[in-house]
Amino acid sequence: MSLVACATGSNQHLHHSLQPYIGQTAAQVHSQLDLRAMGFKTSQHPIQTADFLSYTIFRDVNIPMGTPNISQSISPGAPIPMPSNGGYNIKMKCQIWFDLKDEIVQDIRYTGKAC
Repeated sequence: MSLVACATGSNQHLHHSLQPYIGQTAAQVHSQLDLRAMGFKTSQHPIQTADFLSYTIFRDVNIPMGTPNISQSISPGAPIPMPSNGGYNIKMKCQIWFDLKDEIVQDIRYTGKAC
C-alpha cells in the first residue's frame, strides 16, 4: 500500500511540474526540461515528430518473494536462521507525451505502468 501512495505522490509532483510547458515550443521544452534533475531515471534522448515530443522515465520497483527472514527452531532454544527468498527488481516505464501542433505543446499525456 505504501508503494502506491509513494508513486502517486511522485506522479502528482511530475504532473504539476510539467504543466507550465503547455503553450511552449518543443525546442523550449527540450532545452529547459531536465527530468534527471527532478530525480527521474530517463532514456538518453527524447523522441520528436511533427505531432509529439516524448520522454521515457524508468522506475525500479522491488517485488518481494517468499517469506521474510524468520528463525525456525528444531529444538527448544536453538533457533536456526532461515534466509528469505528475496525478491526481484523490475524496471517500469512511463512515457510522457507532449502533444504538438505547429511545434507548440497543446497537451501532456502519460502512458505506462510507472505513470
